[in-house]
Amino acid sequence: MNKIKVLTIAVIALVMLNLSMIVFFMVIKPKEFRDRRNGPRKLIIEKLHFDAQQQAQFEVLVDNHIHKVKSFDKQIQQTKESLYAQLSLPKVDIRTKDSLINVLADLQKQIETARFNHFKKIRKICNTPEQKEDFKELTVELSKMFSHRRSLQQNDVKKNN
Repeated sequence: MNKIKVLTIAVIALVMLNLSMIVFFMVIKPKEFRDRRNGPRKLIIEKLHFDAQQQAQFEVLVDNHIHKVKSFDKQIQQTKESLYAQLSLPKVDIRTKDSLINVLADLQKQIETARFNHFKKIRKICNTPEQKEDFKELTVELSKMFSHRRSLQQNDVKKNN
């Protein structure tokens, strides 16, 4: 089996896996995460029992984080457009395709790093031992919330195009 066949099979498998994950997260909608705009903020503030000062700090963190992630999302969209533009060429340049896929992987890595660092900053806002313990419990919910939210955002982008 040559390299192109192996890569083709791998890409098809990854596409099928991604599609099945998207369908899964669209069908499974936890009640507390239905309000996409304020749900995560409200949930975090309530679960961690933030006071007014902590809420103000939290809002600044969230606004900065959203700005950063939106910037990455724009870069991802542009890179995907370049990648799929390769399909309109008579012959796809494998090096260009691979390079664009690597750029996408790096951007996704940067998003996940930014998200992880964002939650570390939220943890630093927690002052009391109770808040720190609540944060530990919240981390499980956060991972579910933001993976689900990402699939919803992608659907919103598709609807707007």
